[in-house]
Amino acid sequence: MTIKPSYVLRLGLIILIIAVATRGELHHFIRDFRLFTFCSLAAAAIVGLTLARGRIRDLLLIVATIMVGLSLVETAAIFLERRPLITMTEGWSVPRPIIGWGPAHAGVFHAKRTMPWSGEVIYDVDYTIDDHLLRETHSAATGPAIVFFGDSYTFGDGLNDPDTLPQQFATLTRQQQRVLNLGFTGYGPQQFLRGVETGYYDEIIGEKPRLFLFLTAAWHAQRTTCKVSWAPHSPHYRLEGDGIAFAGRCQEGNAMLWHEFLYNTATYRYFLAPYFERLTHDDVELYIRVVSEAIRKAKTKYGVETIIPYLRVPEAYLAGTGFTDDDIIKRLEASGAKVIDASLASVQERGLVLNIPNDGHPTALANRLRAGQLIQAAGIEVAAPAEAK
Repeated sequence: MTIKPSYVLRLGLIILIIAVATRGELHHFIRDFRLFTFCSLAAAAIVGLTLARGRIRDLLLIVATIMVGLSLVETAAIFLERRPLITMTEGWSVPRPIIGWGPAHAGVFHAKRTMPWSGEVIYDVDYTIDDHLLRETHSAATGPAIVFFGDSYTFGDGLNDPDTLPQQFATLTRQQQRVLNLGFTGYGPQQFLRGVETGYYDEIIGEKPRLFLFLTAAWHAQRTTCKVSWAPHSPHYRLEGDGIAFAGRCQEGNAMLWHEFLYNTATYRYFLAPYFERLTHDDVELYIRVVSEAIRKAKTKYGVETIIPYLRVPEAYLAGTGFTDDDIIKRLEASGAKVIDASLASVQERGLVLNIPNDGHPTALANRLRAGQLIQAAGIEVAAPAEAK
């Protein structure tokens, strides 16, 4: 039987399309690679329709219809999501044992965030990572450490080095205190607790730290329960009796692969994730217990007090969980922390810009105001400059 050249070409085209789609899934060489995959599979199935007969042709017609439908829905989700474009220096965040992830090496990492389609720049900044793989903070070289644990708010996403919360704290105290920034993008209470209970930061912190600080809000509950896109490598705890137990990482093996597949799909992120990420009573209970346990371990292990700058959330966020911000604050105070309201509501009413537009992270002004609150809460007296004495 003679095989027509057109048949071979079409078969070769199908193989090429599937190969390129597979490469996109493995190497993510374009931003919206999942849309590329759906479109590629639709194209491969349509070409296959010209070759197949009978039941195979019917099957390919079903596949083509599904893939075209998914492509259209994915396109709509990408358009509605309007996810900003982020470019980062290579090595910015890599898997790290115990803590989950962090910078691969010391150095200056450039971060640029822009709006899709318009190209409007949201921020264009540099992050300096020191030899301890921490965000650089200029402060006293010696002395009992004042340690900031936390997430991107503490780390200072979208801001240059002088504008982070720990650096503003050090600046306002005239660099008379040794200040450490242990925050990093995506961290949550689980990194705070895991770092304390394993001694992960002991060499950096030193034997007798002066104070721990952990900025938090109820939305951290999505992190302690692994309900965020970047969760797989995160330390994980579960409720156990009246306490909690360490449960390894959020996702491993096939569960991690499935999690990553879903969150690489705009259709899931935009239409379905808001439903599956909604908080339950147990989610908030776990969040409170993880933070509370970190506070207690800080006291028993280091003999140090923890100050919690707490950010209130809209009432609707906690609706249905059985908790309010005030309930959470009372529980954290009962665990031994000093909790301050760091929401800056009165300042917001004056129209000052406290969050980076189109981003949401704190501005330098917000960090400066919160640093002032923390200095006051800690009872730190700032000595006058030598020339003023």
